Amino acid sequence: MKILLTGAKGNLGTEFMRQAGTQGGLHVMPVGRDDWTHLNDKLVGCDVLVHAASDLRTAAATSPTRLMDSNVMSTAVLLEAVRKCGVKKFVFLSSCAVYGEDMQTGEGSLCCPITINGISKHLNEKLIAEFCTANNIQFLILRVFNSYGGNDRFSIFSRLEHALLTNTPFTLNNFGRMQRDFVHVADVASIVLKLAATETTYTHLNIGTGIATKVGMLVEALCVQFPALNVQHGVSKEAEYSRAEISRLREFWGHDFIRVEDFMAQTYAPRLAASLARAAQG
Repeated sequence: MKILLTGAKGNLGTEFMRQAGTQGGLHVMPVGRDDWTHLNDKLVGCDVLVHAASDLRTAAATSPTRLMDSNVMSTAVLLEAVRKCGVKKFVFLSSCAVYGEDMQTGEGSLCCPITINGISKHLNEKLIAEFCTANNIQFLILRVFNSYGGNDRFSIFSRLEHALLTNTPFTLNNFGRMQRDFVHVADVASIVLKLAATETTYTHLNIGTGIATKVGMLVEALCVQFPALNVQHGVSKEAEYSRAEISRLREFWGHDFIRVEDFMAQTYAPRLAASLARAAQG
């Protein structure tokens, strides 16, 4: 099977490539921003396109054109290329942000995104569903919940690490009341690999653990190990509770998930302690 992967240099893309390299019968071709002019050539003979590229750095307030090009127009370009080259299946990495503040996260629930990221992901979902249905292309939209681990640069864990290594305050919003479904990037990559090669009648699937963890609890646990962590409180308008409904996912995925508590104790805290020790030595 030949898979074309966008976002191959991102955190998920890197882990996807690593895992794919251990499986026989899979050929994954990465596509970077510099490769888009040769997109049609790369799609020749491709069975599945996995669209994992996403721009989380550009702010709408500073560069809306770049943001739309990266997060919406890129999908439109890929869809037209997939039709032209006869690719059989389109897999899109969406986000739990499409649900907004709604605590109902069944894939059939009404989506009410409240952030630019959630709105753009939802628009992508609509584009893909309408285009692929009209052109008889299989499609699968995967709504990933709070991914972490690997070379993560966007989760709470990367923010906590940055605060400790730079001796700057970490802002804990809303007294840490928020609860999130944290899913390790290694689990996400394994699931995406499996689903890319699996026939399913579903067009939308959540990727999460089905367990909500309180953000404040994670911060408190880290403060015990690293008392130097400077926590300041802030206020932010964001969903209080987010947990994946994963009954559909469990039809395809029966493995245990990496527990966020185990990650903190076995991987994150020891790595952070080593980084702080190196920094102290100059």
